[in-house]
Amino acid sequence: MQDAYQELFEALELHQNLIHAEQQAISSRDLSTIESILAQKEKSLSLLIAAKANHTSNYSPELNSRISKVLEQQRKNTENFRKLHIQPTCSEGDQTNKVSPLFRRMRQAYRN
Repeated sequence: MQDAYQELFEALELHQNLIHAEQQAISSRDLSTIESILAQKEKSLSLLIAAKANHTSNYSPELNSRISKVLEQQRKNTENFRKLHIQPTCSEGDQTNKVSPLFRRMRQAYRN
């Protein structure tokens, strides 16, 4: 059981590190890095889900605290990304056709 706990803890730590990197990329308005981190976070979430499946739902206080911190960091990242007010370079009338695919994906990633 200790191995399953360690696997879950390490997967959670990896995901938390990615969220921290995402926070820094959001702060610097680096959309390319944010996009890269989002792809890494998808893989990280897969690892986290697999690790969680091998562990009981009775988490230790330490693990529960870590999970709460990760969720709070993700909420803050989402909120901060929304505050960026990144606007496409085209006019409102042309917006739907000329918005860059990267901008469109970023908007989609942080939409409710």
